[in-house]
Amino acid sequence: MTTEVQFTKKEIERELAARSFKDFVSRQIDREDGQPPSSIVKITEPPDAFGSGGGVIDFEMWPNLAEMIDLLGQHRLLNIMKARQVGLSWLIAAYALWFAMYHEGAVVLIFSQGQGEATALLGKIHKIWDNLPEWLQESIGLDNSTTIEFPGMNTKISALPSTEKAGRSETAALVIQDEADFHENIDANFAAVKPTIDSGDGQLIQISTVNKKKMLSLFKETFRNARKVWEIGDENAMRRKTNGFVATFYSWKVRPSRDQDWYDQVKSEAPDTAEMSADLYMEQEYPNSVEEALSPSRVMAAFDPDILRSMLDSARDPVETDENGAIRIFQLPEVGHTYTAGSDTAHGTGGDRAVTAVVDIQTGVVVADVVGNLLSPEEFARMSVNLLKRYWDPVWGIEDNDWGILTIRKAEELGYTNLSERQTPSGQDSGIHGWHTDERTRNLLYGELIEAIKQRLVILFSKDGIGDFMSVIRNPDKNGRIEAIEGGNDDYPIAVGIAWQLRKDASAYSEVTEVHKLG
Repeated sequence: MTTEVQFTKKEIERELAARSFKDFVSRQIDREDGQPPSSIVKITEPPDAFGSGGGVIDFEMWPNLAEMIDLLGQHRLLNIMKARQVGLSWLIAAYALWFAMYHEGAVVLIFSQGQGEATALLGKIHKIWDNLPEWLQESIGLDNSTTIEFPGMNTKISALPSTEKAGRSETAALVIQDEADFHENIDANFAAVKPTIDSGDGQLIQISTVNKKKMLSLFKETFRNARKVWEIGDENAMRRKTNGFVATFYSWKVRPSRDQDWYDQVKSEAPDTAEMSADLYMEQEYPNSVEEALSPSRVMAAFDPDILRSMLDSARDPVETDENGAIRIFQLPEVGHTYTAGSDTAHGTGGDRAVTAVVDIQTGVVVADVVGNLLSPEEFARMSVNLLKRYWDPVWGIEDNDWGILTIRKAEELGYTNLSERQTPSGQDSGIHGWHTDERTRNLLYGELIEAIKQRLVILFSKDGIGDFMSVIRNPDKNGRIEAIEGGNDDYPIAVGIAWQLRKDASAYSEVTEVHKLG
């Protein structure tokens, strides 16, 4: 005799919700009051400025949220760069709750910029739980400002500030770093929690708007070195060396009903102070593209961002390389052309890069370079000399800092005779080889180079070189001093700037007459 097991509709719905996060957030269920079906997951919205609307509403499945749900179900390591208010905070809160309620023994760790932000996200999780159908609610045990426990599943959600040691003692099944680009200790926090998920094959999600005042960060570098959503399934992308993360970007436009009128209205109401201009506010909170998100603020940028982006679009791979890629040639030497070279040196231990840039003074093109952060000053000199000989020994200016002196000495030993000389304050040659950077020469170098880029008199083909130019800002904390943003590099601009200055002294110098248009 066969015994037939009967399941109630609620039992079936619970099983479906537990089995799939997509079902949990997207399924419509019948209401007992006879009203149209509603979603399992509900969120809360504040009223408008006049006190209308708001309250508990159904979770609405926007296209970007549907895509995000698919990513959550397919990838262990995710890096999500986004604009404000595109629905992801509520989605991530729902995901954390679903994970804890339906994965026995799971620990979910949420890290935020500070305890206040962590508590706020935990509050969203609690609000979702509060509004679940009673028959879907997993019973709560410990419940406070930092932790929610579900004793029946032996699970918990902990929301903590991102400190250096936070999460180190836990083995988490799910780690969420919320607003990761603003975490003061994200590097140490990442190092602490990554092994906890590796040990159990867990999942790590980094999600954030961008911090425009810090151009180089773990969050941004993770994004840059990740496989992008649009690359998934691409065989070439699969072969490219990545960090294991899958990354995507959601602009302000992904939220339904937003249009240019909405954007303009928000901008007109944005703060406009010394600390946060309206332009900086919109670039940080509501970027439209990956390029806008990752570029320095137009407000702080020393070099015109639009022109740099157009150069980036026209960037090219070198036509030749040597010394394992340290020497790169973008344009071969041309008879009748005159070249200059500039070098920014480094100690060669993996920090700052040493850069030699070769400039064609007839066209303004940076035709070749030597780039490396593991080159000793002497090795850097040797490679630079070998490159410059191909361009008929152009006048060469080497910044004469501590490491530059070693490079200059090695270049002299190698018999390079066309080294530039330091100038006296009156503009006379001193008889001492090298380019000396002080406030006067630094301002001159950057001032003329900024104008040359603006007029497209200097043309860059190197992607990483253009990236360095994008990292140079007028620092508002130092009275507008031109320098690399925190975590950025200005090695390439300095090298190009020295070469550009030396065009004035090149023996066969002729004015740059051709203004290159990129586009």
